[in-house]
Amino acid sequence: MMMRKKMNRQRLFRQICAATTLALCSLLTVELLQAQSATVQGIVSDAISGDLLSGAHVILEPVGQDDFHGQVVDQNGFYQIAGLQPGAYTFRISFIGYIAHSDTLELVAGETQTHSIRLLPDDELLDELIISQEGGAARLQAGRQRITAAELRRVPTPAAGGDLATYLQAMPGVVSAGDRGGQLYIRGGTPTENLVLVDGTMIYQPFHIIGFFSVFPSELVSGADFYAGGFPTRYNSRLSSVLDVRMRDGDRNQNRFSGSASPYLTEFTSEGPLEQGRSSWIASVRHSLIEQTSPLFMTEQQPLRFDKQYLKMTHYGVKDSRCSAMAMRTYDRGQLDYEGGEVFQWKNVIVGGRCVILPVNSDFLFDINAGFSHISNGVGNSEDPERFAKASRANLDANITRYVQDIRLDYGLFVHIKSLRYDMSEQFTEPQSDKAHILVPGVHFRASIPITDRLQVIPGTVVNLRSNSGENSNTLQPRLQVTWQPFGRPEEELNAAIGLYRQSIAGISDTRDASTLFTAWVPQFDSETTLSSIHTILGWNQELRRGLHFSIEGYHKRLSGIPVAVWSTLAKFSSERATADGNVYGGDFRVELNRHPFYGFIGYGLTWTKYSSAQDHFGIWFGEPVQEYHPPHDRRHQLNTHASLQLGSYTIGLRWQLGSGLPFTQPIGFDELHRFRGQLPDVDRYFGERRVILDKPYQGRLTTYHRLDVSLEREVDT
Repeated sequence: MMMRKKMNRQRLFRQICAATTLALCSLLTVELLQAQSATVQGIVSDAISGDLLSGAHVILEPVGQDDFHGQVVDQNGFYQIAGLQPGAYTFRISFIGYIAHSDTLELVAGETQTHSIRLLPDDELLDELIISQEGGAARLQAGRQRITAAELRRVPTPAAGGDLATYLQAMPGVVSAGDRGGQLYIRGGTPTENLVLVDGTMIYQPFHIIGFFSVFPSELVSGADFYAGGFPTRYNSRLSSVLDVRMRDGDRNQNRFSGSASPYLTEFTSEGPLEQGRSSWIASVRHSLIEQTSPLFMTEQQPLRFDKQYLKMTHYGVKDSRCSAMAMRTYDRGQLDYEGGEVFQWKNVIVGGRCVILPVNSDFLFDINAGFSHISNGVGNSEDPERFAKASRANLDANITRYVQDIRLDYGLFVHIKSLRYDMSEQFTEPQSDKAHILVPGVHFRASIPITDRLQVIPGTVVNLRSNSGENSNTLQPRLQVTWQPFGRPEEELNAAIGLYRQSIAGISDTRDASTLFTAWVPQFDSETTLSSIHTILGWNQELRRGLHFSIEGYHKRLSGIPVAVWSTLAKFSSERATADGNVYGGDFRVELNRHPFYGFIGYGLTWTKYSSAQDHFGIWFGEPVQEYHPPHDRRHQLNTHASLQLGSYTIGLRWQLGSGLPFTQPIGFDELHRFRGQLPDVDRYFGERRVILDKPYQGRLTTYHRLDVSLEREVDT
């Protein structure tokens, strides 16, 4: 054993030395290339609110020449144009809804000039602000969709304002198992395979016990990147999807207060400057009213409750670099089965800090974040739950962005420390409690390489240096994305992606019971059963005319090591688990029309998901040790539409969803259980405990589902 550990350490040391040597050689080459040319970089933001203007266009034209160099600002508001010949240039930055900036620059060889620009909103174009190259529900790029706060408000919710949970459920490929619990299944994946980030810090359960609501109301969200698959290398701890949410900063110029109330919840938000123009704060408190108001609108009280507290502080530095600190607490409690059902509750606590720094006279953008996330969830009495589970994660992520000529490099390192604990001994004859601590350090690298003016290739990889049970287990996750504009126009684009994804911990729940929300996080120590998947995506984007856009995207996921409940003929919760392999095939079709004052969206999602699992119980009951089945989130067809029309100060919104039935396990009969503990039962007068006997897993289908939401909103200035 000692010899094996020594060999592992030597192999790890050689890998680190090789990676370090390669990085040093690459940096030396970069410096030699950059010394012969000039670089212009900066951060583009809103001059009033300070929000980063992702999607703004930067153009540099040599004076007296027809050539030009251009770039689109990224999610950090950052642009960098390298490899420029010395001389005079016309410098322009434009963004829809803002007054364009124009200037003349004199560039010198080997010099990096930083020009961070704050654009002023144009009052005459504010209505068009929501139309941009980067936003829109129909603009997919290899699984990625960029979401703005304005888009969230288009989808009707039961309360005032929009919410990210309701918005996501209106997208193709996203399946919700019901209106309670906030469980989202994305392109065949399970909820515990989704990574959700709040300003770079992970949150375990971002959705409330009422599925309409999340911790991301539109009033607090600046923007979000939603990856339904094919996500880049900086995201490296989940299989299925990534939701990277950027919370907005508080107003740094004046104090503001807002509040809202509805039969579902109340919310109060306040914000203002800490130091005029230099720092700000924003705080929000949210509390549900369902238990208090449900007797007025329904026949009985609904035992459901949630609340949230949130605080963020931001400091703005030189050249629009900024640092922020954030804290959030959430609490959910309720019964999903009102007649004698179990009480579920969970708490989230997250604390995080993030800095986006563009040093003067440096050609690096640093994006650094550190955070801590904790969840505790239990079933039964809050003081003494029948079963409970806790999970914590501390993270440190350092990401660097820079350009070498026209090649964009994104690379960095990360350290994640995970602590897991669960106890379910009350429910089972064998001990069902454990705890574990996992250290996951690693590095990631991604290069965006323009092969021609029309073709871009984006290779990348993640290297995890994981230590489990004292043994090193290194994993490599290569990924590749290709973007092709066959006609030389950005409004007509073909995207493809393929990549390997791994997950070091698994969330255990029992999907056979629709009224359970309990999840226990457990480590995946066995390399043969580690959760992994291979994503393949191919899609086409087309803008037919200004404001009218459509996209079509097909995908395949090959899954392995999926934890599933050990099959039983009885309907009861069990944490005993087996593994399954899965295949997911599907496609999304989206059409979007955005012509003020009308907005319309139609999306159709087709998904085919099948699992294959080998279990001893299958051989005993069915004569075959391997069973293939469609899991309970396999919604084959789903149609989503939503539209809104603004008439003066009024906005009318409509959303309609139609979905085919979900699989379920059919009962084949009943029996009575007599317990022979302590004494013999009286079989003459006592019929025993009634039990449901189940057929093969998930052989039935529920009926077709549909839902219609209508909203009317009026703005009042006070």
